[in-house]
Amino acid sequence: MSADRAAGILARFTAAQTNLLTKLREMPPGAAQQAPDADHWSAAQIGCHVALTNEWIAKIITGATAMAEPAPAGFQETFQGRNAPGMVKAFPTLQPPDLVGRDAALERLRISGQHMCKAIASLSPERGSGFVVHLPFGTLSLFELADYTAAHVGRHAVNVHTVARV
Repeated sequence: MSADRAAGILARFTAAQTNLLTKLREMPPGAAQQAPDADHWSAAQIGCHVALTNEWIAKIITGATAMAEPAPAGFQETFQGRNAPGMVKAFPTLQPPDLVGRDAALERLRISGQHMCKAIASLSPERGSGFVVHLPFGTLSLFELADYTAAHVGRHAVNVHTVARV
């Protein structure tokens, strides 16, 4: 079941990542750099934020960043990635630079997507369900964290589409 679970998460992540890359690639470079207003990121900044987040989470999943810990006794997975909170303030390290071009964002997304795919594929049943990470919106197993990441990319693909229409 867990191997199927990782495969399902990987499929959702790949679909969302491909969607975001396609939308950003189809935008004219200048339009991708224009933020709709001072309070919102440009499409290229959104892409850069997603890439930074993908990299951070991939490192947590693989253990390169030591944030995961064994699940406490009685821990139950209840988090649904697709029902994750919408507007969560990004950690300072996940904020995009003020100026980022479309092509630079695309390259960062491409590389981060490869790293995230490898991280998801590496999840064993023991690590995926048996280790957790504590975030401001809850305690998630690594499977749940990976699923959250797929939902995160999907939400931002919608944002890029919205920014492009402004």
